[in-house]
Amino acid sequence: MKSNTFNLNLQVILLILILYSSAYPMSEISEIDMYHRSFVADLKHELILRSVGDNQPLEKNIESNGKKYSKSSGRPEDESTFLDLIESSGKKYEIEIDLIKAIIEVESGGNPLAVSSAGAAGLMQLMPITAKELGVTDRFDPEQNIDSGTRYLRRLIDRFGSAELALWAYNAGPTAVESGHMPLETQEYVPRVLLLKNSFSRGLR
Repeated sequence: MKSNTFNLNLQVILLILILYSSAYPMSEISEIDMYHRSFVADLKHELILRSVGDNQPLEKNIESNGKKYSKSSGRPEDESTFLDLIESSGKKYEIEIDLIKAIIEVESGGNPLAVSSAGAAGLMQLMPITAKELGVTDRFDPEQNIDSGTRYLRRLIDRFGSAELALWAYNAGPTAVESGHMPLETQEYVPRVLLLKNSFSRGLR
C-alpha cells in the first residue's frame, strides 16, 4: 500500500515538473539573451565593416555662441592644440590617443566652446548629467572635458567590451546598446570616428 502511494506521489511530482517546464522552458531566457547578443554582435560587425570602407567622414557644423564652425569656414581650435591633454588622458585611462583625437574631431571639430542642440558641450561633447556624474565643474575647460570624456569612454569600453560598442553607447547612451537600438545618427557616427581614428593611426591627418 505504501509502495503504491509512493509511486503515485512520484508520478504526480513528475507530471507537475513536466507541465512547469513546458510552460516556462529553462532555455527561454538564455535563447532570448543569445538572440540579443547575436543581434548586437551583427550590428557591431557592420560598424567595423563600414569603418574600413572608402567613405570619408562627413563634415560636421559646430554651433558655439550663435556662430557656426566647420572645416570649410574655419574653426577656432583643432585637436592638435590639446595634444598634451589628450596624450596624458589616453595614458591615464589606457585609451588609444588616435581614438580620443577622432572623437574630439567628430564631436566638436576641436572647438572647446562647441554646444550641440541637445545641450552637449565642449571638446568631447559632455551632456550635463554625464558631466555631473563625472564631477566636471566646467564642461568648457579643455582639461576637465578631455579627462572626463576619456574616463567615461574607458567605463563604456569596460562595460561593453569593445571600442565599437563603447562609441555606440557614447553617442546614443548605454541603454541603446543594451536594447540593441541604433539611431541613424549613431550608424553614421561610429564608422566616422573609427575611420578617422584609422586615418590618424596611418599618419594621414
